[in-house]
Amino acid sequence: MIEDGVLTDYMWDLLRARKEGRKSTGNGRRETYMNLPMVRMTNTFLERGETDPEDIISATPYGIYCVALGGGQVNTATGDFVFGVTEAYLIENGVLTAPLRNAQLIGNGAEALRAIDLVGNDFDTWAGTCGKDGQGVPVSSGQPTLRVSELTVGGTGA
Repeated sequence: MIEDGVLTDYMWDLLRARKEGRKSTGNGRRETYMNLPMVRMTNTFLERGETDPEDIISATPYGIYCVALGGGQVNTATGDFVFGVTEAYLIENGVLTAPLRNAQLIGNGAEALRAIDLVGNDFDTWAGTCGKDGQGVPVSSGQPTLRVSELTVGGTGA
């Protein structure tokens, strides 16, 4: 969907692709046969970069190193999101210091993607569930360590 920083296409199911004169990307999914299909993510990955993850931390004067996120929601019309942080540490002068708890990441998907300024050479994957309109479907995601230069954390600018 995004190549070299450029949005090249959207996710499409058969119905919406046909209505828009586009080719389906196979993203029509539903929780059970009793539900109507809707456009949904399946496997979402961000390619690894060239920076060592330790160098990303040491190049960050002040920030938050998020290890795990849990629970959240996205407004699919605007791209606005909020995600709970389940494990994170404060970065001070390029060093991981105190653990943080009860933080939330708040932002906009397109703006957050534009704010990525360092991408690690590591890579991790995980499984989860995508909830939309009362349906939950299994998904997988993967990404390297990355730095987002600006994002709202816990309701305040950070």
